[in-house]
Amino acid sequence: MIKIKLTRTINGKSLTEELQEEYGSMKKLEGIIEEKGNMKLESDLEDWEYFLEHPEEEYTQEVIIYDEKPSFSMTDLEILDLLKNEKPKSITELANMMNKDSGNIAKQVNKLKEKGFITIEEKKINNIKTPIFSYDKIEIAI
Repeated sequence: MIKIKLTRTINGKSLTEELQEEYGSMKKLEGIIEEKGNMKLESDLEDWEYFLEHPEEEYTQEVIIYDEKPSFSMTDLEILDLLKNEKPKSITELANMMNKDSGNIAKQVNKLKEKGFITIEEKKINNIKTPIFSYDKIEIAI
């Protein structure tokens, strides 16, 4: 089993904005916690409460992914680099930046999403899907 660690540094204000976008409100998050009793959700609530009071404080967030057979193609690495540095607004825009077919890039993006490396923000207007890579560093431990 290979351990992959994704790391990013974010300030408290940005983190609370992300949490608000994800859950809507602390009240809604509290309701979800009552239903599901999940440690990650409880941690998100604690972080939200803390960073509302400390918006300028920086926070290093780590996500651990375990994979039996991780593989990264050059296309995967190029996608992650462009998402991090160029922030394309859609999969089509990403494919255009790479001079590649958008259908093939969509498959690669979905694979990266399934493995937990990126998220996809879906906008109801025009059904636009924006791939997002919000980490600063990837570490692979063997």
